[in-house]
Amino acid sequence: MRKFWHVGINVTDMDKSIDFYRRIGFEVAQDKEIDDSNLARAFMVEGASKLRFAHMRLNNSPDEAMLDLIQWRDARSEGRAQSDLVHPGLCRFSILTDDIDAEYARLADDGVEFLHSPQTIMGPDGVNGWRLLFARDPDGTLFHFAELLGQAATVG
Repeated sequence: MRKFWHVGINVTDMDKSIDFYRRIGFEVAQDKEIDDSNLARAFMVEGASKLRFAHMRLNNSPDEAMLDLIQWRDARSEGRAQSDLVHPGLCRFSILTDDIDAEYARLADDGVEFLHSPQTIMGPDGVNGWRLLFARDPDGTLFHFAELLGQAATVG
């Protein structure tokens, strides 16, 4: 294995999703329209051929995993994402930050809807832990920011 490469997220409005993830801090690495029934078949979307995808990553670094946003043009995505933190399947993705309070203030002022304010969870030693902040993207995909506390914060 080489590396964790990307997470695919189906979206209903590519421009709106790109704008949202840009506000979070992602940059567009690639944005393309495709018309290829073989590609759609490979992704098990029979009868489709048209899609737009955008690869986005933090820090414009090839070492970062990407968000692979996908909008099918002839097999429309509808409704909201069904991710939650209990049922099987992808439940969230996580963005590591060094200052969760600053991100919360910046993004709340920019219209990002959070599920709660930053929450602190400490380990049994009372020194090491995490701060977490959950949000949903425009289609309801769940993600969270994480800030490492104590010795965990010094681990890459």
